[in-house]
Amino acid sequence: MRVSPLFLLVLGVACGDGGGINPVVAAASSDDGGAGGADAAKADGGVAIAPDGAPLPPPPAVTCFPLAAVTGAWVADPKMCLQQFASGLGHVRQISFAPNGDLFVNNGAIVALWDADGDGMAGAAEQSLFATAPGLNHGVAFSPDGRYLYASSPTTVYRWAYASGQRTAKGAPEVVVAALPPGGHNTRTLAFDSQGQLLVTVGSASNVDLPADWDLRGQIRRFSLAVPIPLGGFAYANGEVIARGMRNEVGVTVDGQDRVWSVENGRDDLTDPNFGGDIHDDNPAEEINLVDGTGALFYGYPLCYSEGRALQGGKGPGTQWADKTLDPGIMKTDAWCQDTANVHPPAFAMQAHWAPLGIVHYTGSLLPFRGDLLVAAHGSWDRSPAVGRVIARARIQNGAIVSVEPILGELGDGGVLEGGWDARPVDVRQGPDQAVYFSDDFGGRVFKIGYKSP
Repeated sequence: MRVSPLFLLVLGVACGDGGGINPVVAAASSDDGGAGGADAAKADGGVAIAPDGAPLPPPPAVTCFPLAAVTGAWVADPKMCLQQFASGLGHVRQISFAPNGDLFVNNGAIVALWDADGDGMAGAAEQSLFATAPGLNHGVAFSPDGRYLYASSPTTVYRWAYASGQRTAKGAPEVVVAALPPGGHNTRTLAFDSQGQLLVTVGSASNVDLPADWDLRGQIRRFSLAVPIPLGGFAYANGEVIARGMRNEVGVTVDGQDRVWSVENGRDDLTDPNFGGDIHDDNPAEEINLVDGTGALFYGYPLCYSEGRALQGGKGPGTQWADKTLDPGIMKTDAWCQDTANVHPPAFAMQAHWAPLGIVHYTGSLLPFRGDLLVAAHGSWDRSPAVGRVIARARIQNGAIVSVEPILGELGDGGVLEGGWDARPVDVRQGPDQAVYFSDDFGGRVFKIGYKSP
């Protein structure tokens, strides 16, 4: 799919290779092809920089480094630059900034990255294996107070004590949450609210789950860490469910009002006889969901799906429809799905099969996206022609998302070319320099989106 650009930029300098290490490479997750806020004090995805509209420190004078520039990229603003921050990282997934500005990634191990020489890249001498634990594959996050680093496997959430500037863990990990349901969509994304409560996501067991899986899967659960962690960790089943009926909520960010914004991967191979049968290319929509404690706790899956590209006879993107492929004993009606007392509708319906895996609320002033959401779309196997493999901007006006459009991706003929880029975005985070960083599990890289000085 081609989108006419707002602007076009071809970066003509060869992509710099910062080297890297590959201590452990995680197995691919089963979906995706198998918090910043406005009122808090930090730059990472779970907490914000400053109250929205308040003055921020000026961004660094240099945010684009020619030696790190990436060729073959399309950007929506000629002042934006895409750079390779680190490479050689294997299956790199969630990322998180430490209090001192180091970037930590989960690639099957926890690796610290930094730029000591100021060349815009974390080379081989600027990477350190921080820690390992059994089965690590996706999540990594710092507690708001910066005292602990958390990471996840499909069944367990671990943590290590952390001191600012530390790049190698001391001691064995502590189990924080245990007995998460294994298999299926096996990413366990981690995030924190401003109260230091831990959020953990668990996706579905299959494309369309049966009732036996509904109690523990397709959810976001919250764990209070104000009480002592029991030996062996909190039982996942005892966590507070703050949202359910979410097929695979991989990307999560928390804004300054402690609202949770998340992105959902919809089901594959959808059919609906009311709309002519096979509608899977553009339905169901991928979703941006808002968890704000109002309305229904249930977000639809697997009983209902969100209309994506307008259906003949449909009611428009985001409309909830009953999944007609379900067993009649559990199938709901369209009217039931469209009743907001039953189903919490999405905040926005995005292109089907984008496979969004990361989201951040941008609160900086370096890039012209302040107050908006940025989404990392990994791309899926279940559509031809393929879509995704882009970074997109969700524009917010008066508290509501009004549009979602790519701002970065592969350069095509006259615009952004979706679906075939050799970079597959996973997580996206705002750095302490107010630039935007995202991970690429296909090329084993971390990229940085900077902005050219006037």
